[in-house]
Amino acid sequence: MLLSPTSLATIEMIARAGGGGSSSGSGGGGGEIIALIGYFPSYYAGKLVKKLLPRRAELIVSATFAVIVSIVLIVIGSSLGFFGFYLVGLVIVGVWAGWAAAFFSVWDRLRKRSKKAKQTMAVAAQSDGSWHEPALIDYAKQCFMRYQYDWSTFDLTSITGYATPEYAKHSALLLQALRELGRTNRMSNVEITDCQIVEAVDDRSTANSDSFTIAFQASATDELIDSNGAILFTDRRPFIEEWTFVRKETTWLLNDIQQTTASTMVRNQSLIKLAHAKGMYYSLDMGWLLIPQRGVIVGNGTFGKSDINNHIVGLHSDRLFQLYTYSVLPQDRVLTSYLVMQLTLPKSYGGILVQRSPKFFSSSNAFIKPPKEYTKYTYEWPDFNKRYTVHATEADRLASFELINPSFMTYLYDNDPGIGIEVVDSTLYLYRYLPSQTTETTTQAYDIMFEVAMRAFKELRL
Repeated sequence: MLLSPTSLATIEMIARAGGGGSSSGSGGGGGEIIALIGYFPSYYAGKLVKKLLPRRAELIVSATFAVIVSIVLIVIGSSLGFFGFYLVGLVIVGVWAGWAAAFFSVWDRLRKRSKKAKQTMAVAAQSDGSWHEPALIDYAKQCFMRYQYDWSTFDLTSITGYATPEYAKHSALLLQALRELGRTNRMSNVEITDCQIVEAVDDRSTANSDSFTIAFQASATDELIDSNGAILFTDRRPFIEEWTFVRKETTWLLNDIQQTTASTMVRNQSLIKLAHAKGMYYSLDMGWLLIPQRGVIVGNGTFGKSDINNHIVGLHSDRLFQLYTYSVLPQDRVLTSYLVMQLTLPKSYGGILVQRSPKFFSSSNAFIKPPKEYTKYTYEWPDFNKRYTVHATEADRLASFELINPSFMTYLYDNDPGIGIEVVDSTLYLYRYLPSQTTETTTQAYDIMFEVAMRAFKELRL
């Protein structure tokens, strides 16, 4: 029995402005709740020991204590029968998970990287005053605080003053995505609890290739607010981010923000290259910031639990284009993942849902029963009606929806890319069901979705 990332994230949650919060995982089950009985006391006791003792002593003392507690619990559990022993075993797992989290935390791992960075900066500072460490930290802190405010207020003019052109463009696109959803991500009560430079690159051949990365441990009141002023979700958990600055003549510009433990997924270099090749921008983890709230397929998630990863954003024909993997964890706690392409249409079509017809005895069957207000429609093509089901809220809007035409229907039928279509008012989603609980992020899957998306753009005349 292992604690899921969601359970452990109670202590070390990461990502805020420009990234959202990561909460991938299966949610906390009954067994995990039992394990947390051992986790929290062990974690906080470990933190206390770390403050009182040097590193080697703290590890010996705390590990010995955890061993003694485990032995006592095993003795107690052995007298309680099989079920009692199972429950005690969960508590023991929690004890050791809490111990590991306290003594081998993300911040402890960052300290090891910081030692090497300090050595690099010390050597560089001997001939270049721009590498003065306290000054770099002070400047980065100012940018950190400023960005939280600028992000909350959509102040792109301010962001361009301390960010590289590329990162400013990426920020602008993400803020546009928030605007199109009618949302504001307000960061308040922001406090930096600790920071350290964890990487430094001093290029002796040219100063413009210099860079440094600083890790921030911070807290804030992170609110996602709807256009009507309603607060959709609030997160007050602490977070850790790594901010990278690059040198530009005599100043430093923000070039990247990464979430130190954004998800269990590996940052996909192939997707980064794919995004750059298409003039778009890649983020490993967008968390819950852009999770759709309405829709049959895409609106089935839960803030704080569902997750958007491997997010690519850009402009095509002056329209915002987004492509991402969406891990949905609705209230029924059944994890489902989709590859989603999203864009905003110039007019509203109500509700339209085109799904692959259900297949019996198939593990990849993701057919969802449409709501009662949706009506099923068929076309004068029996084979298409067998392969796809079409539901809509209004017949006249479905008839005017340019994407449901013979050309595009023939493409879907002949190529069978496994793509579904959902329209929620003026937002179009093309989606592909990912049958496994781990999100598929192959470039081939993205290439297929790009091809379908470009055909959709053409048919919609955007």
